[in-house]
Amino acid sequence: MEIDPRARLIEWPSAALGVTGRMYVYAPPDYQPEGPPLPVVYLLRGHEREWVNRREDESRFGSAIDVYERVRARGDVGPLLLAMPGLASADNRIPGLLADFVAPELTDAPGVGSGRFATFFFDEVLPLMEREFGAHPAARALTGFSLGGYMAVKAVALRPDLFVSVSAYDGSFPYASDGGRMARRYDTLLNATMFDPALGRPRTPEVMRAQNPICLLMQADRAALRRITWMIQYGPEHIEPWGSNFYRGEYLLRALATLGIANAVPVAALPDGAHTWAVADRHLEQALPLHYRAFERVLAHRL
Repeated sequence: MEIDPRARLIEWPSAALGVTGRMYVYAPPDYQPEGPPLPVVYLLRGHEREWVNRREDESRFGSAIDVYERVRARGDVGPLLLAMPGLASADNRIPGLLADFVAPELTDAPGVGSGRFATFFFDEVLPLMEREFGAHPAARALTGFSLGGYMAVKAVALRPDLFVSVSAYDGSFPYASDGGRMARRYDTLLNATMFDPALGRPRTPEVMRAQNPICLLMQADRAALRRITWMIQYGPEHIEPWGSNFYRGEYLLRALATLGIANAVPVAALPDGAHTWAVADRHLEQALPLHYRAFERVLAHRL
C-alpha cells in the first residue's frame, strides 16, 4: 500500500454508524480555509483508501490526486476538493452499497457498526465537507468505479437535487424488470454473502428494488435528473464477463435514454478498457473537466 501523502485522513465519531467514520480529503495547494467555497468531487469505490492508494492494483502507479493535478496543469479545471469517504467495513470485506443495512448483525467486520451507510453519506459526509473544508453546497459531483459506480448512480437517483454531475467507470449495475419497477429476479450480481448485511438473507423483492439504481432512477424526478451531466463508461464487450461490465453499462445507458438523458462522453465502451485502476484513473481524467464545466454552469446561473 502506498497512500498519496497529499491526502488527509479525517476521522470522527459517526452518529449514523456508531463507530469511527473515515474519509480521505485532498485540497489543492491554493486552497484557503477562509477563501471562497470550492466545488467538490466525491470519489466512491468502497474503502476510503482506494482512490489514493498508488498501488491499489498492479496496473496502477499513481492516484486520483495525480490525475487531478495533471488535468489542472493543462488548464482544464480550476481548484477542486476531492473527498473519498469510507463506505465499506474497515477491512474492506463488507461493501456498504450506499445502503442502510437490513441485517448488520450478519457481520462482525470492523467499521460497520449499525451499517447505516446511506445516512452516513448524506447526513454526515456532505455536511462535514461543507463545514470543515468550505465545500460549495451547490457544486457537488460524483465519480465511481465498479461498485463505486453503482453507489454514484444510486446517490444521484436518491437525491438528484444535491449533485450537478455524475460519472461512473465499469459500474456494477443490477438489472431491472417490469419497466424498471422491480429488480430482475434472476440477476446474480448481488448474491454473494458479502452483501448479506446490506441486503439481508434471504433477499426480498422489496429490498432489492429499494437498492437497485435503475429502479430508483425510474422513480426519481426526471427534470432534476436531466439537469445533471452524466458520464458513463465501461470496458469492451469482448472481455465480458470477468474483465468488464459492458452489458450492465449498456443497460444503464438504455435506461437513461428512456428518461431523456444523454451520455456526455463521446465513447462509452473503451476499446482498450479493463476493470483496473489504471483505466478508472483514465476515466477520471476525462470526467474532471466535464465536472468542472457543470460546476461553472451552475455557479454562473446562481450569480
